[in-house]
Amino acid sequence: MIPARALRCQRKYNLQIQAAATSTWVTTTNERHIERIDGRRSCSILTGATNSSSSSSRSSKGCDYSSVLRRGGAGGSSVQGYRQGGGAVRPSNITMASSAAYADVTGVSATSVDATATVTATAATTTAAAASLWDNIVSVYNKAQVIGACSKTDTQVEVLRDLSLGIDFVLRVATALKAKPQGPPASQPAPGPTAASSAPPWRNPFLPPEPELFVRELDAEHSLVLNKFNVVQHHVLVITREFRSQAEPLNGGDLAATLEVLRAMPSGGVAFYNCGPNSGRSQPHKHLQVVPLPFTDAQLPLAPVHHLVEEAAAAAAATAPLQPLHLRQLPYRCYAALLPPERPTPEQLESAFSDLLQLCYPGYVFEPSPLLREGPPRDAATAAAVAAGSVSYNVLLTRSWMMLVPRSAERCGPLALNSLAFAGTMLVRSDDELDYVRQTGPVEILRRIGEPW
Repeated sequence: MIPARALRCQRKYNLQIQAAATSTWVTTTNERHIERIDGRRSCSILTGATNSSSSSSRSSKGCDYSSVLRRGGAGGSSVQGYRQGGGAVRPSNITMASSAAYADVTGVSATSVDATATVTATAATTTAAAASLWDNIVSVYNKAQVIGACSKTDTQVEVLRDLSLGIDFVLRVATALKAKPQGPPASQPAPGPTAASSAPPWRNPFLPPEPELFVRELDAEHSLVLNKFNVVQHHVLVITREFRSQAEPLNGGDLAATLEVLRAMPSGGVAFYNCGPNSGRSQPHKHLQVVPLPFTDAQLPLAPVHHLVEEAAAAAAATAPLQPLHLRQLPYRCYAALLPPERPTPEQLESAFSDLLQLCYPGYVFEPSPLLREGPPRDAATAAAVAAGSVSYNVLLTRSWMMLVPRSAERCGPLALNSLAFAGTMLVRSDDELDYVRQTGPVEILRRIGEPW
């Protein structure tokens, strides 16, 4: 029998860990309805003026295109609270030292005690590591902002709701974006002997990264750095520590390192990978980008397309994680896989990614550029050539699912779009671009840059 003293200590420790593993988010909304009707569309525009909530709006029949546009404002009275639980924890081994100390205090061998104590210790270690990583991100970001090593573009948030799919697209309107250095254009020809000698030098921003942007090493292959030109706070990049081409498929190590960053973010996040000339990529050095959730304070900490993945899993009766899913609700080809609730292995992640990539491009085999035989690129033309790739696709990763979307074009009208558009958020740089999104509709824009079923 376990002494009462030991049980009391165990229960107290469990309660402390459960409390530490629980976070609470509160969101506010502040909206005013304005009806607008023209010859083709009917939509409701919500602006930050009076107090009302429309988060439960649903589709209305009889309209060619129906949407809701929400403009964030100050104040607000509709408060919605929700909580993330710590979840289940799993066992680990008790060291000989801790076993002996426990027996000395309680008079009971640690091996006879319920495994919950050691399970909670494992959870405490994992939680502490995640908190440490997040603290690193926040600390480096705040310092970089103060000294001007990175800059955040101010944006105005608007939400455009597609009622047919129930997606609230978050539009970030930035009319004064700072000039962001772009990677070498994909249209540049592969260099020949003359071109290579005359091509301008190319500076890889990730080898080495600016010291003021460096957060930490994640593992032997990957580092974490800040995005120098960010639109949302704490936008970070998972980069390879040696040069790898952005045309490469992701491997298990890339995905596992990125998932650790997602798990460290208090409300989770969305990681994305732009691969190929039509994907919206800007740098040839292999990197994934990670932004925190939610995209706006009025949303739950979920990507706006999250419910579509769940619906596809239910429709396919997917009882096991990592099973490829076809998101047929969408008017463009899109594939996803649920991740297991426990920590997936790099091998599981790579296998799931490979299955989805084969759905996007059956029979595809990546062939590295022969230019890399001479080492990392040293000029813009070579960098563009090695990162061009023969296929284009976008990858999205959250704590609970992975998604791949094949691309047919980088631009739609005046817009250049990357992976985040398929997650449910778009950056627009002018009023003209904003009007284009309103008139065309986000889902139609995605259909045009994606590939048909």
